[in-house]
Amino acid sequence: MVKPSPWRQGLAGLGWVLLILLAVGLLLLVDALLLIPGLLLAYGMVGLSWRWQGVIPDPVHIPGPWLSMAVGILATALPAVADGLLLQVFLGQRRRS
Repeated sequence: MVKPSPWRQGLAGLGWVLLILLAVGLLLLVDALLLIPGLLLAYGMVGLSWRWQGVIPDPVHIPGPWLSMAVGILATALPAVADGLLLQVFLGQRRRS
């Protein structure tokens, strides 16, 4: 049995690390792109009026802690579902190959 060289093992490990970092970066990019639609959807679901104060929409009146928590959970649910679907598609294609 031929043992692979340490250089080859190191390069293979480095390739896997870079591939994982690329996948995490792409998922974070998807999350960032879906944050604003998630916030708008959450504000609409809980009935908060909002305005554009800068880059991210802000509520007109500051909600209480429970309503803020509900908005946060609803706003992060959209990117979480999108991440789950992307991972399912990626892993499903990988199993077929």
